[in-house]
Amino acid sequence: MKDQSCTSTNSTRLLFFGRAKCDFSRDLLAESRRLGFDVTYVESSYRGESLPDGVFEWEGEFIFCFRSLFRIPKSLLAKAHGSAINFHPGPPEYPGSGCINFALYDGVQEFGVTAHLMNERIDNGRILQVRRFPISEDDGLMDVLYRTHCELFNLCALFLSQVRENGEKFIEDQLAATGDIKWVGEARKLKDLEELQQLHVGISEEELKRIVRATYTEKFPPWIVLHGFKFTLSSDRVEGQ
Repeated sequence: MKDQSCTSTNSTRLLFFGRAKCDFSRDLLAESRRLGFDVTYVESSYRGESLPDGVFEWEGEFIFCFRSLFRIPKSLLAKAHGSAINFHPGPPEYPGSGCINFALYDGVQEFGVTAHLMNERIDNGRILQVRRFPISEDDGLMDVLYRTHCELFNLCALFLSQVRENGEKFIEDQLAATGDIKWVGEARKLKDLEELQQLHVGISEEELKRIVRATYTEKFPPWIVLHGFKFTLSSDRVEGQ
């Protein structure tokens, strides 16, 4: 755990979960300190990573999760006297993992990001705000990923500013404004994304292009198993990227 605190008179205590090697996380940490929060910062590096023991000693007003890979237990969420808020990189129609991938696979023309209250379930708490932006047919995975992170950063920065100025009243106002917005379906898991990336013999050209556009990165390309051998897609140029 990286405890980088900045205490000022009447400061609001914030437990902020970010991601390692993420410029957006570092900029939000700096912004929270500039605003005068008493910040405890914890960053994640990989899925399945254990929370540092010291984090369970925290107690304060707000918990913010931005691109964090940790699953926050109910016992820790309860230590926030105000609200525990997650900034999800997808709209309410795509809860869980692989939200951008499945949206591109579905061929949507609009995507977005969501701020919501946290509970013990993934992407299940009451929705506070949704921001949307258009997607064109020429947009590839990395294009949409970057724009998503930018929108998520702006949303989190707004919440930092408003919570610092107005406290829990801002959260109550958001809930009143978004009361009719609900999550759609169950949160997808990482295994669902892995299944989407697996190619099959006899796949059509159209389906192959959909999967490539939705899932291809150099680090995690689509793949196929033939006669016990696993082959992964390698391409110097992928359409839409």
